[in-house]
This record gives sequence, C-alpha cells and structure tokens, in this order.
Amino acid sequence: MKNLAVRAASGLVFVTLMVVGILFNQWTYLLIMGGVLLGSLHEFYSVTKPHREAPLFRPAQKWSLIALLMGVFLVSYLLVSPPVRYLPDTGNLAKAFFQILWMQRDGALAMNVLVPGLIFILFALELYTKHEKPFVNIGWNLVAVTYLLVPLVLTNKIFFEKGGVFLITIFAIIWLYDSACYVVGSAIGKTPLLPRVSPKKTIEGLVGGAIITLVAVYFITPFIPNIEDAVRGFMDDSAVQHVAATPVLSAIEWTILALVIIKFATLGDLVESLLKRSMNVKDSGSIMPGHGGFLDRFDAYFLTVPFIALMLWIFGQVSNLMSLLQFMKG
Repeated sequence: MKNLAVRAASGLVFVTLMVVGILFNQWTYLLIMGGVLLGSLHEFYSVTKPHREAPLFRPAQKWSLIALLMGVFLVSYLLVSPPVRYLPDTGNLAKAFFQILWMQRDGALAMNVLVPGLIFILFALELYTKHEKPFVNIGWNLVAVTYLLVPLVLTNKIFFEKGGVFLITIFAIIWLYDSACYVVGSAIGKTPLLPRVSPKKTIEGLVGGAIITLVAVYFITPFIPNIEDAVRGFMDDSAVQHVAATPVLSAIEWTILALVIIKFATLGDLVESLLKRSMNVKDSGSIMPGHGGFLDRFDAYFLTVPFIALMLWIFGQVSNLMSLLQFMKG
C-alpha cells in the first residue's frame, strides 16, 4: 500500500509538471522536453556503458556526446519556433543580415540536414578515439540518435505546428492506455504477451487497455476545442501568439490516431524492456519513485512520435484531396 501511494504521488507530480510545462509557454516547453532528452541520454549512456568498447566512456566523452545531441535538439527548436517579426535594422547592415536570416528559418532543416549531418559526425569522431572496435561505439551512438533525439526533434515540430493541447492529448492517450493495460492485466491477465522480453505484460491487458482507450478517445476528443479555449486563459500571453491552435480532427480521426498510438506505444514499451533485459538492469533510472527513470516513463512515446507525424501528414493529404474534389465538383 505504501509503494502504491508513493507511485501515485510521484505520478501526480510528473503529470502536473508535464502539463503545466508544455502548456504555459514555449520556453517552459523547451525546459521540460530538453530535460526529458537530457535525462534520457544520461540514462541510456549509463546503462549501455558496460557493453561499449573499452576504454570508451570516460565522463568527458560521455558528456561531450550528450552535449552534441542536445545542441542539435536546441537548434531544431530554434528552426521551428516562430520568429519575432520586425523590420531589419537598415542602419546596421550586419545586424540586418542576421535579422533577415532569422526570419527565413526552415523547420525541415532539422530532419533533412542536421540529423544526417550529426550521424556522419559521429562516424568521423571514431577516427580519433583509437578504439579496436569503433563500429560498436558508432552503433550505440546511432541508437541514441534514432531512439531518443529524432523523436524529440519531431516533437518540436509537432508542438509549434499543432499546439500544446494536441501534444498533451497525445501524452494523455499514452498514459490512459498504459494505466488501463495495467489495471485490466492485473485483474484478468493470464496469457503472456511476449514472455521472453516482458513476462508481466499480458494479451488480456493489451486488449482491455486498447478497448478502454479507444472508447474514451472517441467520446472525449470532440471536447478538445473547449478544453483549448479554457487552457488559453491559463497560458502566458507570449505563448498564445507563438503556438499554433490544435488541429480540428474528427472523432474518427482521433480514434484512428489513438489506434496507431496504441500499436506503437506497446512496441515502444517492449523495446525498452528488451534494452533493459539486454543490459541486465531492472530500471533505467530512479528519477521517479515507483516509476523508474526517464526511459521507463517515455519509452512508449519515443517509438510513437514518428508514426504520429506520419498520420498527421496522411490526414493532411486526405484533407487536401477532399478539398480538390470539392473544388472540381463546384
């Protein structure tokens, strides 16, 4: 009972920090998601240290790599965040030049240029480490980039294009699904889902959690515009003009999106369990009493984000096609 109370209390603090940080303004969002990436990278490199090529992973090397990945995340944030609009300073040509560049940023550069560039930098860095098995280290670094950095870079784009309420809704669907699976699995779960990786997860828990989540999403998401109106009264004034409104999705579209989230959240949970089993650790960290570390809390989210971005693109293309058909009819 005491452990359950600790778990509930730490979970409440976690959810409160996430909701307030993401919704208040773009800077508290950056603080929260930057902290998630920093903590996740620290845990990842700490957990995988014994399996890396010796003598890699002196503290200076570890934090240099983390700083490099954090730098890419920060630049990706600056590329997608809306710039402050002002007239160039014609009295200072150098200042005017940089002001114009600042106003012409391209959010696509993060995924199209920065991340690929970072990957090849990681290859090049191994030329100077003198390790006997450099590609072992390169492999682990590429896992950090694809598994942790890329989802947070995509999160920056989603936050500024779709809004903080949309992002919180995504987290809420994942949290609801995780909790529902736990409750149903604890009550009636008998058939292991993938015992080699995670013996406590059951098929009954997965199916019951999925049904509860899909029903809840179908009936609750139509109220998102009302929730957003209420939230905008709480947000910092500067956030209202910099963060987009949540896209208007139908209940069916939200349910389809929730189905995709359920699928890949399950896989994300199992992938992190596979990582911990491979590294022979119970939890990735201990930042949250009763919940483990950053990787334990965001495992489902990391694997889900790219497919959320894909579904939003598909919804957009369908909407464009319907508009075109409507135009041709008219």
